[in-house]
Amino acid sequence: MLNAQINWQSLAIREAALTLYKYERIERKTANAPLVDELINSNWLLSEEAENFFMLSARGRTSLIELLDLRLPEWRDWLTILEGERPLITEVFEQRWRYLKDQLRADLPRVLNKSSLQLALLGKRSKELPDHLRHELPPLELSEDRCLHLRGNMNLKLVKKHGASIELKKIWRQLSEAVLPERDFRQIKELDGELPYLVMSIEDRGVFLDIDLPTNLLAIWVAPENLELAGEFLRFLPQFVPHVHFGDLDHQGLVIAERLSLYSQRPVRRFIPSFWKDYLKNFSITTSEKNSGKGAAWHGPVLSVALLRDLMTSNRWLAQAPLLLDARLHEEMRRLMD
Repeated sequence: MLNAQINWQSLAIREAALTLYKYERIERKTANAPLVDELINSNWLLSEEAENFFMLSARGRTSLIELLDLRLPEWRDWLTILEGERPLITEVFEQRWRYLKDQLRADLPRVLNKSSLQLALLGKRSKELPDHLRHELPPLELSEDRCLHLRGNMNLKLVKKHGASIELKKIWRQLSEAVLPERDFRQIKELDGELPYLVMSIEDRGVFLDIDLPTNLLAIWVAPENLELAGEFLRFLPQFVPHVHFGDLDHQGLVIAERLSLYSQRPVRRFIPSFWKDYLKNFSITTSEKNSGKGAAWHGPVLSVALLRDLMTSNRWLAQAPLLLDARLHEEMRRLMD
């Protein structure tokens, strides 16, 4: 049955056969031409009015399932991938991967950047590479290459699965922060050495870098795109190490704290210095219905914390950056440690 030299391992050929089963018609393309042409020659397909479109003949309808069972025994499992009109493969992937396979370097890295690989094979960084296409590639670990940003002054070590531990104190002596890319973070198995008494997540980049840290406080910068990675790091810390979040007093700041708690699977408290209420008159900013990020309108019920209640009922928000210049901030942070 159809003994022509058809590569049934090709995703384009598989997709063509399954498309015929599902819709009883197909468009002839370069990638699926070997199968379509053979089906035409075997009188399984009939021409439609539209150019390069064909429909199953009566002979094709009665024989297609037998062909699928013979050539693609797992074809019923593949059908689920086609739900929602999703193609198994795009012509871009077929064309690019067919070329790259012949040029593939022997020492392919074990970890590759996910968005770059998607750009290379699908033509768009943001277009997700589905699992069934990943199976066509060599074994790879994909990384979004988010980064973990840490500041502190304790002798904390990150123990790797293989190789020497990362001694953070040595990095902090020479650099303002320790930056750990996601691909390296995946190699960490546990923490060792001197644990922090308190961990503080900080939203504003400048505040994170410039704030004076009390002894034994570990600071983490939590940009929205790095929240999940920061949450995974927090899971390494024992539950008895408290976590407080210091962020802007706006809706996004509240969401960041909630998401951190979700990703870390541990409670988080908001750090709202007692003197912050003094900033309402001169530093508060009107929220905007048009914004979806920073300074967006408040959502949800009005909270009981006095300063938050005042902000929410007056449609204003406060940035944390001005507090960095206030002499009272360091004293309140020291009181947190007590």
